[in-house]
This record gives sequence, C-alpha cells and structure tokens, in this order.
Amino acid sequence: MSGAESLQHAFTQLDDVLASVQFPLPLYGAERLRRLSVSVGHQLRDHLMPRAERLDAPLLAVVGGSTGAGKSTLVNSILRSTVSRPGVLRPTTKSPVLVCHPDDEAWFRSDNVLPGLVRTDTQLHDSRALHIVAFPDLPPGLALLDAPDIDSVDDANRTLARQLLLAADLWLFVTSAARYADAVPWDYLATASARDTVVSVVVNRCPPGAVDEVAGHLAQMLAERGLASAKLFSLVERSLTSDGLLPMGDVSGIRQWLLRLASQADARSQVAMQTLAGTVRSLDTDLRDLTEGMARQQEALAELRDQASRAHRDAAAGVDRATGDGTLLRGEILARWQDLVGTGDFMRSVEQRISAVRDRITGWFSGDQRVEAVEVAISDSLAAVLRDAGEGAAEATAHDWSHTRWGRDILAAAPHLRTPSPGFDAAAEEAIRAWQGDVLRLVEEQGKGKRMRARFLALGTNAVGAALMIYVFALTGGLTGAEVGIAGGASVLAQRLLEAVFGEDAVRRLARQAREELAARVEGVLAGELARFTEVLDALAVEDGAPERLGEARAALVTAARDAFDDLTRPVGID
Repeated sequence: MSGAESLQHAFTQLDDVLASVQFPLPLYGAERLRRLSVSVGHQLRDHLMPRAERLDAPLLAVVGGSTGAGKSTLVNSILRSTVSRPGVLRPTTKSPVLVCHPDDEAWFRSDNVLPGLVRTDTQLHDSRALHIVAFPDLPPGLALLDAPDIDSVDDANRTLARQLLLAADLWLFVTSAARYADAVPWDYLATASARDTVVSVVVNRCPPGAVDEVAGHLAQMLAERGLASAKLFSLVERSLTSDGLLPMGDVSGIRQWLLRLASQADARSQVAMQTLAGTVRSLDTDLRDLTEGMARQQEALAELRDQASRAHRDAAAGVDRATGDGTLLRGEILARWQDLVGTGDFMRSVEQRISAVRDRITGWFSGDQRVEAVEVAISDSLAAVLRDAGEGAAEATAHDWSHTRWGRDILAAAPHLRTPSPGFDAAAEEAIRAWQGDVLRLVEEQGKGKRMRARFLALGTNAVGAALMIYVFALTGGLTGAEVGIAGGASVLAQRLLEAVFGEDAVRRLARQAREELAARVEGVLAGELARFTEVLDALAVEDGAPERLGEARAALVTAARDAFDDLTRPVGID
C-alpha cells in the first residue's frame, strides 16, 4: 500500500470512529468539543479525504471574511463578470457560489467535495445549497468559492463559513480598513496559521492616502501571528464601475496571482500539499482533545453511577441491619408474637415453658388466626422498612447528583428519579410476602424427616415459619433497657422451639438461609429501583471503547501521514 493509500485508509478509519464520538454531559468544554467533533468530520469529508484520493484535483480557494467586506464584489471584479450576487440586506442569507472552469465542473458537482451541500444552478436564499457556476474564463485547476460572512448574526451562516474555510486549499481572506483589527477575523487567521494554510489577505476600502499605513500595520500583525508569508493586497476605497465592479487596475494583482497559480501545476501541488500536511498536523491536537474529553465524560458518568449504586447498597445494608439487630421486635411483631405464645407469665420461668414444649406442643399454637396475625405484622413491618430504604436511596442519589451541573441537568430532565417508582411500594410488599414463602418452604423441606415429622405437624408450617422469622430478627443488637429482655426472651423462645423440632445445627443453618433469602429479595427490589438511574445513564453513556478507538485512529493517522508525506516529497529517482 502506497503512502497516499495509507493516508486515505487512515482518514476513512478516523471518519468511522468519529460516529461514536459524543459528549452528552455538560462538562466544562463539552460544547466546544461537540463543535470540534463536527468540524473534524467536515474537514475529513469536505477536504482531506477527497484531496488524499486525488492530489491533482482542482484547488479550492475560498473567499471569506467579515460582513460587508466586499467578498462577492471582489469575486465578480476578479472574474470581470457578475457571477455572485452581492448582498445588500444583513444578514446576507444566500447560497455560497463556487466558480470553476467547465472541465472541473464534474469534480465539484460530485460528492467528493463538500458532500453535505446540495448542488444548484441558481443562487438561492439557502445557505446549505451550493451554487455551481461553470466559467470558461477561469483557467482549469482552480475554483473560487464565495462564502458566507464569518461574523454573520445568523448561526447557520457562521457555521457554514467556518466549514467552507476549513475545506479550502487556500484562503482569499477579505477584510476592510475599518475592521481588519477585529477579533473574529484574527480567530480565523489563527486557525489558518495553525493549519499552515496558504493565505492571501485582501484589505479592502482603504481611505486614499492611508493605504501604506494600513497595509504596513496589517503586515506587522500577520507576521506577529505566524502569517508572515501571507500575500497581502490593499484596495483603495472608490466608486464601482457602471456594472458594479471594482476597477480592473485595482484587482489586477489579485487576478494575476490567482491565474498564475491556476496555470502552474507545480504551484498548485505545492499549495495542496502544504495545506494538507498542515491540516493533518493540526488534527493531532484536535483528536487528543476529543479523546481526553470522552474520557472525562466516562469518568463523570461512572461517578454518577457509583453514587446511585452506593446509595442503593447502603439502603440494602440498612434493611439488613434492621432485620438483624432486634429493631423489628420493638412493636407490632413482638406484640403479635406474644399473643401467639401467651403473655400472662411469658417472661416468668421461660425455661420452664421451653421444657414443657414437648408435652404441650399442640396447645401452644392452636389458634391459626394468631399465627396469621404474626405473619401480617412481619409482612407490614418489614415492607415498611424496605419502603423507607427505597425512599432514602432515591433521595440520597438525587442529593449526590445535585452537586454537579450535569447531575442537576439529568434530574431536571427526569424529576421522577427523586422519589421511588410508582410501583415500588407494591414491589416491596410482594418481595416480603415472597420471602415469607421462602421461609415456609425452608421449614417444610427441613420438616420432611420421619423423626421430626410429628413435632413439625403438631405445630404447623406457618407457626414454625413464624418462629424462624422471629429468631432471624431478634439478635438484640441496638435494643436498650427492658426491650433487651423482651426481645431476647422472644428470641430464646423461638430458638428453643425450633431446636425442639429440628435440632440446634439445623436451626442455625435455617436462620442463615432465611437471612440470605431475605437479603436476595431486598436486593432484587432495590436493584429494580437502581435500574431507573442506570438506564438514564446508559442512554447518555459514551460508547464502550470509543476513546480507545479514537486514540488508535489518531496514532494510525500520524503514522500514515508520515509515510505519505515521505513518499510525496521524495525526490524523483530515489527509492
């Protein structure tokens, strides 16, 4: 593969990768990077890819500049024909005009150059239409493009002006004696300097007697900004001819320079190579900025994701603490459990009661309604804990996200994230009921053995399950005063009852399994709530591997450009 072919391949690879370059979060500089990404894409398709494909293609000279600088009049005057209608009203909204020799018309009418613009044979009030004018008096090899104003109040005009200038092989930059020191033109000229673009500057409408002074000052400014080699033309302000053109003598220098350039293949090739090489060099910095910008986007999204995940992990941990430290036995659950096992002398002679379990086991739980009341109390209380945890997770995530501008923007676009989902309460209650079913399944499976079957059947699945839930809850951490004794007694009674049925080792295993099942149910519900946040972030996420692919495309372009320019500048006869 030749150097030129490698360069074409590198451009194509870069163009493909640019499709995945995005900056969804409003980080500092993100808007600039979005514009830069679009601009790089335009440079590739408008200029670099077609130029690499055909190094001998006609040069594109873009005539650009400020509002009212006289660009269209200058183009018409150079060609001695009205090919571009000068704008009178501001902002001037008209299609850009490209003038070329008929032999070059097919090249410019194709999609090889400026593929995003629609070709037209008439000048329209549409900045996205490119008016093509075949002009036999312009030599082949060079086209002039009259571009919109770089400082137009119309956004579309400004954007297109920049796009066209960055698509050019050379610039004919037009300003006026009154505005040559304005900031906007110099921003563009700085871009030309960075890209090593061939530039010719025309300072128009110079007051008689001040031409040398204005030209001298402008030449000094150009030199100070790295454009000492720019060709400078000065035009005196004077009345136009009857056909609306500048006098031939005023533009003859510009006309001769352009016609000589068009007629000399070596000169055209030198211009094309200089601008191509400079543009490729400038792209390296742009691509590094884009790569680093995407990495920052990924980091910011990862931080938001971590904040949401942490809030929901903390919520699950809070539920786990509440279900293991005896907290749940402060209220309704304990009361219903005491109703079930008897409250008259519940705290008196607990051990005596436990020793009598084997003798009076059928009498303890003869009331199914009381067992159901314990189950309902557990379901209601545990669901309430889970609901509180879900609300806290949503609030904590929103609080963390609100610390950054991009987090606030997401919350403003999706305010529902500040509270749990509409179906969360029902999901929490369903998860707890499902866990109670898990517990009943565990005790049923454990109660299948012949030796313990009679004891198990005497109590019933629901009663044993309720005891296991009480035992899981009542580890007594966090309780104070009389609550310790009450909850502890409840735990001891539940534990001894279960041991009487299943044995000590089995009870520990059942309790561990029940807690694991509960944690899984809680995490499942909270994962559904977390998914609301991650789905929003997924929609904003930078495509996986995009920064790395852009970095690889950048490195490939550096290598291909070096090889290509080595080939293209190698003296004839040297292999």
